[in-house]
Parts: sequence; structure tokens; C-alpha cells
Amino acid sequence: MATIKPLNDKVSMFATDAELYAKLTDKELSLIKLVKVEEFVTDLLHMTEKTNGELSIAASSKYSRIQELLLELRKLNK
Repeated sequence: MATIKPLNDKVSMFATDAELYAKLTDKELSLIKLVKVEEFVTDLLHMTEKTNGELSIAASSKYSRIQELLLELRKLNK
């Protein structure tokens, strides 16, 4: 079973935005926000799946490019 690794030890996984802004640097906050965007993009992608589980070619290619950009941004912000 995979374990969830916290992105930052300063705040709880369930911290509010106010707590995040109070306890994190801009760089740390950016990383957390990028990860949240990744989660929402993944959720959105799953909503666009056809009933047989396949994705349209357009949705799949856009999703892949967004994932590449987000990964690049995460690496730059570490």
C-alpha cells in the first residue's frame, strides 16, 4: 500500500488557506498550490472519459501537456 508523503512538514495536509499563508514561504505555498492544480486536472480528465473508459484524443493530449507543465513547475519550485 502506498503511503502519502506530506509536501511540507510545517502544516497539516488539511490546513486552511489562512494557515498555509501564515506558515509557509511563497515558494512552499506555490508547490502546494501546483499539487492541488494537478489533482483538479486529474479529476477533470476523469470527468471527460467516455463511458468505455477511453479518452478522446484531444482531451488526452491536452491533459498530457498540462501534466508536463505542472511537473516542470514543481521541479522549478523545489
